[in-house]
This record gives sequence, C-alpha cells and structure tokens, in this order.
Amino acid sequence: MRKLAVAGLMAVISTASLVTATPASAAPTSVYVSTTGSNAASGTKSQPVRTIGEALKRVRNNTNLTTVRIFGGTYRPGASFSLGKAYKQKSITFTRVGGSTAPVIKGTNGASHLDYFLKVAADGPRVHMKRLIIQYYRTGGVLLKNDRNTFTGTQFSFIGNAYAGTGDGYAGIHMNAGSSYNTVDNVSFLYLKNVANECPGCMHGVYIAEQSHHNTVKDSTFQGITGDPVRLRRGSSDNLVDHNQFRRSGTNAMVSYWVHASDGSFPCGARNAVTNNTYGTMSDETKPGIIVTSGAVKGMTSCPAAIPTETGNTKA
Repeated sequence: MRKLAVAGLMAVISTASLVTATPASAAPTSVYVSTTGSNAASGTKSQPVRTIGEALKRVRNNTNLTTVRIFGGTYRPGASFSLGKAYKQKSITFTRVGGSTAPVIKGTNGASHLDYFLKVAADGPRVHMKRLIIQYYRTGGVLLKNDRNTFTGTQFSFIGNAYAGTGDGYAGIHMNAGSSYNTVDNVSFLYLKNVANECPGCMHGVYIAEQSHHNTVKDSTFQGITGDPVRLRRGSSDNLVDHNQFRRSGTNAMVSYWVHASDGSFPCGARNAVTNNTYGTMSDETKPGIIVTSGAVKGMTSCPAAIPTETGNTKA
C-alpha cells in the first residue's frame, strides 16, 4: 500500500511538472498587410490590415512586432514613412508574404508625389527589405542614416522627376550621414531618371554619400539610369561594388567618386573597390561605357585615389 501511495504521489508531481512547463502561446512577431484587409483587423495572416501605415503604427506600439509581411497588390501610401527612436526594435523587416507576388508600392497618387518611400534616422532600427517593388517616388526609394541595413531581391524602378513631379531626384538607395555596413544584394535599379533640365546626372541607383563606409553592392542590375549608377562622395571609404550588371546608364561612369564645392571640409575617400562587373553603354547610348571615374565641379580637385581597386570588370 505504501508503495502504491508513493507511486501515486510521484505521478501527481510529474503531471504537475508537465503542466507547469507548458509554455504560453508565443506573441506574434509579424503584422500582415493586404489591399483587401481592414485597418480595424487584428493584423494576422487571416485578418490583415489594409495599409502599410497602419502596419507601422502597430509595430511602433508593440515591440514584439518586427516584420511587416505584405501580400501582393498595389499600394499607394499617402505619406512617406520615417523610422526613428520611437521604434524600439533593433531591426524591422519588410517582405512579401510567401507564395504571393511581389507587392508594388507607388509614391504617386494623382497629383500627389512623395519624396522617399522610407527614411531611416540615425537612431532608427535597422531595415531588412526583401522582395518588394518600389516605384514612382520623386527623390528616392530609401534614405538611410543608420548602419547595417540589408536589401535583397527588391526592385527600385521609375524613380526621379521624370516620373514623379518637379524636384530633386537622387537615388534608389541613398546612404547619408555616415550610413555604413549596409548590403545591397540582388537588387534591380530600373529607369531612374531626372529630366534634361533638372539635373539628370544627379540620379543614381545607389548613392553612398557623406562618410558612409564598408558598404557592399553586389549581384545587382542597374539599367536606364540617367546619372552614374553608383556614386560615392564626401570621404566615403572601404566600399565594395562587385559582380553587378550595368546597362545604358551613367553620365560619367558606372561608378564614380565626385567632389562638389560644398565638400571642402571632407577628405578624399579611400580603399573603395570596383570588381568583376559587366557594363555596356552610358545613358547616352552613343557613348561607350566607362566603368570608373573621379571628377569634381569647377574649382575643386578630383580624388582619383578614392577608388584604387578596379579589377575583373568586363565590357559587354
């Protein structure tokens, strides 16, 4: 009898331990967006919200949410989005929902033209962008002032004042204010253009500006860009441009380091490398392609030593 009592007690203790060890349901880490959703919905895959703006509102108010998953369709945000210290996550991922087509995000809606899709402050979370299509923004796709962002399988197309109203057009991805250690991998930059009388040479695919270091641009496609597809400026150093394809792009070269009158206090960049790329003609197709150059506005001195490594590049 005593043995049976002890066995029974052990069974109760064991069962209690199992009950205690059972974890509670994990909090969701993703908010879903669909053109057929509702901003009053829960934001789950089966009950998505309708707008990217609402999704970011949920992310800002809930630190467990780290991923915005977007169903296929066309989205026209009413405003540019800014990520700063109000977002407490270390990083936020923007990606399409698996199995759906890539969502198309457009910056024009009738007479309304937005500057950037996304602006990330120096104190904002890292951004990881995957398999999206960003189109018809005037100034650029994404403006970065922080570090360690990644872009994979995304397309930036039809950006600039040729498509989205009068004003400055700069880049698909614009790294500024020391934005460093970013990776651009397998990204398409297609038809980024400024019109002839509004600085066509100011538009780039990737603009690495103002002491932005250790960035990598690789395995990407640049086509139909009026300015130089990759532009470095203001002391930016140790950047790698590798295994990309350049087609019908560039005012001066496919990759350039440029000095402007306002750059006097910045040193020349150093140790930038352009390797194993394939390139065709310039934006003006009557001009043969040039892979690398350094230049300066009148009265300033260029920095040819900013890009000392230029190897393995092939003219198509």
